[in-house]
Amino acid sequence: MKVAYLGIKGLPASAGADRVVEAIATRMPLFGVTPTVYCDRAVTPASTVIPGVNLVCLPALPGKHLRAITLDLLAAWHALVWGDYDLVHLHNAEASFVLPLLRLRYKVVSTHHAMAYLRAKWSPAAKVLMRALDWPFVKLSDAVTFVSAKDAQTFEQRYHCQAIHIPNGVGSEYIPDLQKSRVLLEANQIEPRQYLILVAGRIEPTKGAHLAIQAVNQLKQEIPLLVVGDDRHLPEYHRLLREMAGSRIHFLPLVADASTLFGLMVSARGLIFAATLDAMSMVLLEAAWLGVPVVCSELLENRLVLGEAAIYFKDGDTDALVKQLNWLLENEGAALEIAQQARRRVQREFSWDNIAVCYVEVYHQVVEGPT
Repeated sequence: MKVAYLGIKGLPASAGADRVVEAIATRMPLFGVTPTVYCDRAVTPASTVIPGVNLVCLPALPGKHLRAITLDLLAAWHALVWGDYDLVHLHNAEASFVLPLLRLRYKVVSTHHAMAYLRAKWSPAAKVLMRALDWPFVKLSDAVTFVSAKDAQTFEQRYHCQAIHIPNGVGSEYIPDLQKSRVLLEANQIEPRQYLILVAGRIEPTKGAHLAIQAVNQLKQEIPLLVVGDDRHLPEYHRLLREMAGSRIHFLPLVADASTLFGLMVSARGLIFAATLDAMSMVLLEAAWLGVPVVCSELLENRLVLGEAAIYFKDGDTDALVKQLNWLLENEGAALEIAQQARRRVQREFSWDNIAVCYVEVYHQVVEGPT
């Protein structure tokens, strides 16, 4: 079986849905599936090699909106005219505008990663347009999958469709590079095991960076906070964060190399996950896999991932976050034990190897039809 993957920026992955596609596609040859991933050539140079995965690198126009739109359109056109696939796997509901093109020739499995239109970074007009794409996502796909059980339930009730829940996962390829991460720490004059970290693909209000900064500024111990992520999309919000930040707060741009990012995470005393909105965070899963103590908001989506193996605070409540961070810093042994419980949980319940099997089963059901 030959499967094309559309709707992401490129590989190697730096965050979000790209990391999901990377984990799935690299495992597909084990199941007799030949994967082809469409990428932005600004993200994935033509010389990039990922064993077992075919890469098609296409140009895209620059700009916050145009880059994704042009890449998805070109990818769909390339698949339609030059592709030879049994199935297309489309990622991100906001890419569903290409479904009418894809359905001229292909069966399509579409995966929903998050309700992007709920995020503050988008204008009111963009939010309306993205929400409208929920309809073709459901109605023009042969099968729809959701990384969030909550979102799957919402769509089943709203559109009376069959929503397949396949969560995100973790895998043995997540290996931290402590040497590379130490270089970044030294550049910021931060000692390993002597800082807290917040990681987000994009730094925007629903990720809660402002809450984390407010909390760390109030801690009993003077411990640095490393905020890692892309801050280019909302310059006003980033200026606000800079104004809030005292000497304890350090900002790093998005760390594209996953092993370096994992090195930063595993070298921290704890990870702050202060999101007020999320579906199924890869950062949360990765931190748990790496054995990093996590202080996170009480979102249902977070509890579905970590169960009781996390240090929770009421989402949006800075005082509650301060209290839990103080506990973390004063009870390192107990925090590490909770982190090991989380690690065992995600190893058991969210293995990419098992999740890849779920996707392969959906592929066969769509391609072969009812038995």
